[in-house]
Amino acid sequence: MTQLLSLIPRLLRRTEDSDDAREQSVFASWVVAVGGHIRRATTPVKLERKTLIVAVADATWRTQLKGIRGELLFKLNSLLGAPMVTSIDFVVNPGLIPPAPELPTAVRFIAPERLAEPLRAAAGTIPNAEVRDAFLRAAGKCLERRVQ
Repeated sequence: MTQLLSLIPRLLRRTEDSDDAREQSVFASWVVAVGGHIRRATTPVKLERKTLIVAVADATWRTQLKGIRGELLFKLNSLLGAPMVTSIDFVVNPGLIPPAPELPTAVRFIAPERLAEPLRAAAGTIPNAEVRDAFLRAAGKCLERRVQ
C-alpha cells in the first residue's frame, strides 16, 4: 500500500490539485500513517484548507491523539510528499467510526478431544483475548488437517 501512496503526488498534479482529490489522498494516507490500532478508533472526516478533521471514538482517544499530533502530521505529510496538512482537529463522534470486524467468539475442534483439551487449557493462560482466540483458531485448523 505504501508503494501506491508514493503515486499520490503525481496523481494530484494530474488532477490539477482539486480539493476532492487532495482530501481523498489525505484520507488514504491517514490509514497508512496511523496504523491498525488508531485506525480502528478514528476516521478522517474532512479536509478544510490544510486542517484535517478526524472523528475519534471518545474523549480519551482525543486526548491521547492530541499528544502525538506532531508525529501524525509528520508521518502523514511524509507519505503525501508535501505539507498538505498543517493541523489536525480531533472531534469526538463515535457514530462516524466504522465498526471493527467481528472475530469468531467460539472455536470448535473437529479433532479428537484428547488432543484439543490440552490446547484449550494452554490457551486459558493467554491473557489477551484476541491472541488467545487466534491461537485457538490456528490450533483448530492444524488439528483439522491432521484428522482429515
